[in-house]
Amino acid sequence: MDPQKIGKFICSLRKKNGMTQNELASKLMVTSQAVSKWENGRGIPDIEILKQISELFHVDLETLLNGEEKKKQNFSLYIGFGILLLFLVVFVLIFLFFPRDNGFAFSDLVSSNESFSIKGVAAYSNEQSSIFISDIVYLDEENTNEEYVSIECLLYEEDGNVERKIGESGILESDRVQSLNEFLKQIEFHIDSFEISCANLSESNLYLAIHALNQEGKTETYIVPIELTSCSVH
Repeated sequence: MDPQKIGKFICSLRKKNGMTQNELASKLMVTSQAVSKWENGRGIPDIEILKQISELFHVDLETLLNGEEKKKQNFSLYIGFGILLLFLVVFVLIFLFFPRDNGFAFSDLVSSNESFSIKGVAAYSNEQSSIFISDIVYLDEENTNEEYVSIECLLYEEDGNVERKIGESGILESDRVQSLNEFLKQIEFHIDSFEISCANLSESNLYLAIHALNQEGKTETYIVPIELTSCSVH
């Protein structure tokens, strides 16, 4: 143990907590001369006093005896390593599910409807496309608490005058009424081998048709346009 180092550390803890030597001495039931002696490195508090200082300033006894805060660099290294590992996992998954030698490119899917937000991605090449959509959220605060008994969610692709259904979540029925967002949490689309060229995909219109049946037996329909943020094949 280094008395000088411990003393300086006690002094820094005291000042950080806005205490005078007299105030610290009063809390520890010692004289201000004793506090001055410790802070000048001319002595070390006994173990009972050290425990009191540890509890008072919320530092562990080991840190107090070392005379310095534990280094945080290792924690930062762990965070950096974790982020790097996450990127590696994502990189591997992309290559496993969408091999680059097939010429796939990627685009985020977003909704242009201010009442809805979605998270989705399109993976596409000149030969085919795949679509994944999840996390559909209804944003209209005035109607978010309205309850329904079932919901049907359909994905359509419109190319000029041609409209066709390319995905269906199915009709979800519950033994209890639920809000629209509770139903939407259960909805996702994962469409593989969507046979359309990238050029057509960028020119066509994708949209969700959401049909929600309320407790009065009335079906409310919401149309949610979907846009690609980009479309290019590498």
